[in-house]
Amino acid sequence: MAYVSAAVWGLVMAFMVTACADKGANGSGDNIAPAPVVKKIKPGEITGVDIERLFSMTESNSVLLVDCRPGLFYRLGHIEGALSMPLKKYQDMLNTNKKLFDRALAEGKIIVFYCQNLNCPDAYLFAQAIAREGYSTSVYKGGWEEWKASGL
Repeated sequence: MAYVSAAVWGLVMAFMVTACADKGANGSGDNIAPAPVVKKIKPGEITGVDIERLFSMTESNSVLLVDCRPGLFYRLGHIEGALSMPLKKYQDMLNTNKKLFDRALAEGKIIVFYCQNLNCPDAYLFAQAIAREGYSTSVYKGGWEEWKASGL
């Protein structure tokens, strides 16, 4: 890929991102708050992350990225650096990875869950379950399909 300046990249990303409402498990849109830029996230709060912000976070290594899709889908393709934690295995994943979540937050990383696309509720449901444990999390609502379509 040819070198692209940060300003040009920002413009390209702005055109590629489609505006859509945050959706919760019921599709109402009032379950996920926009991710704050400066404000401290409260324990147990779920925020939304768009593709531009997620790209920036992956580049700066300030994210623990969790793919909530079934393992087969993860093996077929996933965002680089993402961990596979299928929603179906939530309880096992929580018990096994609690120290990983704690360490990521201690390092100032944001835990971001994603699944297949905007209509897939798995990332939100996993984030909701983790929020009940007191973890602040974010959901990348565009999911694997948006990430892959963007060429990232």
